[in-house]
Amino acid sequence: MSRRISRRAFIAGGGAVAAGVATAGVIASRGSSPTPPASPSPEVTPSPAPSASPTPARQPRQGGSATLVSPAVLDLDTFDVQLSGSSSVVEILGRTHSRLVNWDGRGDRLLLGDLAARWEQPDAQTVVFHLDRAARWHDKAPLNGRALAADDVVSHFRRSLELAAGGKAPLAQRYHDYAALDSVDAPEAGQVRFRLTSADPFFLGTLAGEYALVQAPEAVAAFAGAWSRLDSDHVVGTGPWAFDWADDGVKFSAARTGHRRAYLDEIRLTEPRAVAERFLAGELDEAIVRDRREAASIRARFAPELFGPVGGIDDALQLAGNGKTYEFRRHEREIVMSSFFVGAAPWNNPELLLAISNALGRTELADRLFGGRASISRPVPPGLAALDEAATLEGWPGDRLGDAQGAAAIRRQWEAAGGPGLGTITIDFPSVFDPLFSASSVVVDSLNAVLGAQFRPAVETYTTISKRVIDGYYGNGRASFWFGWGAPLSGPDRQRYLAETYAPGSPGQRTVGGAGIGPDATVSRLPSLGYLGIVPWVQQYSEVFRRPGHVAPHPSPFWTQHLDYLRSHSG
Repeated sequence: MSRRISRRAFIAGGGAVAAGVATAGVIASRGSSPTPPASPSPEVTPSPAPSASPTPARQPRQGGSATLVSPAVLDLDTFDVQLSGSSSVVEILGRTHSRLVNWDGRGDRLLLGDLAARWEQPDAQTVVFHLDRAARWHDKAPLNGRALAADDVVSHFRRSLELAAGGKAPLAQRYHDYAALDSVDAPEAGQVRFRLTSADPFFLGTLAGEYALVQAPEAVAAFAGAWSRLDSDHVVGTGPWAFDWADDGVKFSAARTGHRRAYLDEIRLTEPRAVAERFLAGELDEAIVRDRREAASIRARFAPELFGPVGGIDDALQLAGNGKTYEFRRHEREIVMSSFFVGAAPWNNPELLLAISNALGRTELADRLFGGRASISRPVPPGLAALDEAATLEGWPGDRLGDAQGAAAIRRQWEAAGGPGLGTITIDFPSVFDPLFSASSVVVDSLNAVLGAQFRPAVETYTTISKRVIDGYYGNGRASFWFGWGAPLSGPDRQRYLAETYAPGSPGQRTVGGAGIGPDATVSRLPSLGYLGIVPWVQQYSEVFRRPGHVAPHPSPFWTQHLDYLRSHSG
């Protein structure tokens, strides 16, 4: 009974999440889905992919438990991970199931083996994975603890191909990423081979994707018609944790018979309610805080040390052993942006877009919209930027400091490009963004102050704005654009993001009617090109606080639940 009540409460709470329609990878409401990938431009290269798992030099202490807060309300749809469209499902199955490979969760965005102990690419169109012999399914029916077999993985991905061909799965699944996959088979025991119709530099990243969690054929056969009931008995994976419902949320018990053995005995995951109050009361070991007043109350009590990205679990162990409360920044998964149809006048003049970009200072936006809890964005969002790039953000075009001399130069730039001749320019703001953040007054007042009194706001639903983006409304002779959250970033691979946003023929460029980055272009040229019609502004962040002794990898807006087997309390 308690499990049913808890499950029902979680499902009911999910209805408060804002809904929206994703369109062409450049606009979506909070929590919606990205769109198909592009062929990368010649300058884009795949992320490096070492095949070894991390081995901490200093081992975390065995045993104990931790209580965490989920990033958002657990809005669950189905435990069939191949048909789910909810990131909340990965909050559960990302701990109980495994992928062939995973992102390592650090700033260098490397790949590490999971079910795959190692792999090789004999040619550009073939990848062969050697499975970890220690991998086993949980000791629950119908798997009953049997060893992972290559045929399990083959069956899983053949089903993915069938679902991709059927076109009925949610966009969040990104089955279009498998477009180059021709076949998958098991040439030998313990080996899985993928053959591609053409080289795909991002294919390994696809196998590390959010929903690329491998399911057993017996589980699909037994539970395919019942996974929407969200019964914990139907969750049988190869991951380091077994899942069950709890009165106050969900709990994970260590499953130490497989290839990933958790250090903690138990993890409890609760929804984001009264987070600061519970952290201050000692009920939470880790808290994600989105209200700056709550963050201030924690700082007033503990005076936590602000720490940058953790390079690995060894760094986390060293921190946890210091007996201090630590604060981390966790960028959100969306950036605040605008898009302009550049295939026709007026926005086919990049000088106009550059003037708007320069006039709307990003530091000012971060301060006035989010109380400073946002990072200014370049073409590579700060949540995807390499660790050594933070200093280069200062002085980037568009980070206007508001001085009169700079504003006058931007005004001259606007006038030289013919901006005043456009007349009234309408900026659409999504209703979930405004009036909550007063964005219309902040953005319009800033632009009118620098460029002249010709901008006016309009508040529309995301559905309306999405349709307008698709229809090329924001351009094509119309002096109009929108301002709001873009689609959730599809993953931690910055090269893939650039390819899908700015490369020739990419989803982003198809939507705005742009030509994309040519083979001789570099990212540093994008501002002078008017960002090719896709202008980034800022990326919000929230705070993550950890109690003394709690060990965990660096917080990330992306899926890192597979690293929770490393969570511990320092010895």
